[in-house]
Amino acid sequence: MKKIVVVMVSLLLILSQLAAAAEFRFSPRPNKADQIPWRPWSQESLREAERLQRPVLLALSAVWCHWCHVMDETTYSDPAVIAFIQKNFIAVRVDADRRPDIDAQYNQGGWPSTVILTPAGEVIAGATYLPPDEMLPWLVKNSTVGTGVKDKNAEDEGSSGVAVPAQGDSVFPAETDIAEVAAMLLKAHDDHWGGFGEWQKFPYPDAVDFLLAEYRQTGNPEYRRAIAITLDRMDRGDIQDHVEGGFFRYATRTDWSQPHYEKMLVSNAGIIKNYAIAYMLLGDSAYRKTMLKTVGYVMASLYDRKAGVFYGSQDADEKYYQKMKRKKLAAPSVDRTAYADANGRMISALLAVHQVTGDVQYLAMARKAADYLIVRLFTDRDGVYHYVLDGKREVAGLLPDNVLVGLAMIDLYQATGEGRYLKTAEMIGRLVAERFFDSVKGRFMLHVGSLIVSPSAPGMLKRAQTDIANYSAVILLSRLEKYGEKDRFSDIIRQALQSLRTSRIRLTPSGANYGTALSWNVREVVEVTVIAEDRRRRAYLTALQRVFMPQSVLRIYAPKTDAERIRKAGYPIKDAVYVCRKKKCSPAFSQLANLPKLIDSFLAYPSRP
Repeated sequence: MKKIVVVMVSLLLILSQLAAAAEFRFSPRPNKADQIPWRPWSQESLREAERLQRPVLLALSAVWCHWCHVMDETTYSDPAVIAFIQKNFIAVRVDADRRPDIDAQYNQGGWPSTVILTPAGEVIAGATYLPPDEMLPWLVKNSTVGTGVKDKNAEDEGSSGVAVPAQGDSVFPAETDIAEVAAMLLKAHDDHWGGFGEWQKFPYPDAVDFLLAEYRQTGNPEYRRAIAITLDRMDRGDIQDHVEGGFFRYATRTDWSQPHYEKMLVSNAGIIKNYAIAYMLLGDSAYRKTMLKTVGYVMASLYDRKAGVFYGSQDADEKYYQKMKRKKLAAPSVDRTAYADANGRMISALLAVHQVTGDVQYLAMARKAADYLIVRLFTDRDGVYHYVLDGKREVAGLLPDNVLVGLAMIDLYQATGEGRYLKTAEMIGRLVAERFFDSVKGRFMLHVGSLIVSPSAPGMLKRAQTDIANYSAVILLSRLEKYGEKDRFSDIIRQALQSLRTSRIRLTPSGANYGTALSWNVREVVEVTVIAEDRRRRAYLTALQRVFMPQSVLRIYAPKTDAERIRKAGYPIKDAVYVCRKKKCSPAFSQLANLPKLIDSFLAYPSRP
């Protein structure tokens, strides 16, 4: 009988470990981290901690993270650490990619993040990577349930942790604020090695996007110089994988050397778009080559051709990437989860590649990815979900998912003229305005309804992530405002821009997107009207793709079905393209071959190479 009991206990232990291995993602190398009785982030886990009067040990990990894997293989495989956690804590493990809302709330400044919480979700202590000899004394010190460390200023702060301007402060940002954003970027720019900052170097695609748009509109040589130095140095630096293509997440040295070797879809998508637009404006063939090489990497390693969607990341394997000859080596593992926000970025990147190359395969890929998102990750009621697991939508209510997918849908409408994409963007925009905007605080919330507790002290990354997501939310609503009824989002946009006005200083270079958001509201946008049917319409759209027009809105009318709308807009019912800005409209453009030059001339953009 005793033997049967031992066998049953052993079997249950094996089954629980197998369940943990299926639900949680550990290092792909040998480790014993699954011997810890990990729970998911749930109300039940916190209730268990309350019932047992134990603190919660929260491990924030990521499948691409080198030091997360090291911690699994060492710290969480140490018998003494495992035993102490089992006896004294409720262990909760969270995948940072799958639950960015929890990651933003509790991240301690990097991955892995190791956090001890009260059963109410308040932070008792926090750290990042801890080796076994440091982990055990740290656990012992914090093994009793405390009250947590509360942020005394949190009650008076907005959703991003930044005080909202007083009600009497009615100053609305002006075009001079855009110049200030550009000036701050130039001040932060490394004029020798490129990039922003003086030590670790991260690519900042949104900052480069902003400078590209400003250079297009102003011709300022300082913007061109910063763009060229950054893209040239990144191209030659070790942050690019010169064997297989693609860019690593960041470099630890100012000269873009000694990178952390994970490759993220979201950052590669932004970089692809940077090089595509830079090639259009600056004419350097090296940019086109790098763009295509990076797209080639994504298609080879992060693309599900059957589903038409893109995977999240590829693991950091230092030994693999330091070898020039890799054909006989097993490639680092890929996280085959398709995340909505990263796919939204990739759709916009593919459309930029289509602009540069005219190759319809990239347009087809963008359309297929968008259709996947609409069918698999979007509902009219809940908006955009974060990812799909085992055929089920997971995690609704995250602002970046909704905003980035919404922006991608507008980009796709402007590339194809298919109204269903604009319709999807409109539905997402209404949901963002109705559910995410907090009119009291003047900000969009980073997530709605996804957290099960609301601790008083936000995580180290939440303030920055909330502001960055707010910039994109303003851009989305500003673009949609140009398509629908006038002033439907104007009050929300005004409140958000006012409350975000000082954040650009704290968040340089990430604050660059504030400048982009502002450009949509203090400058006259370019309005492009296409009047044509079927084949001719497609030909006009293809020609327009060769023109980079920051802050532009495209309207498409078919003479057979939109005659009344065309007359109401004041145009004759005949095939043509019209461009308007500052209440001045071009004559009818109908010569496809000369369309880019005609538009450049009318808009008085600086000449292109």
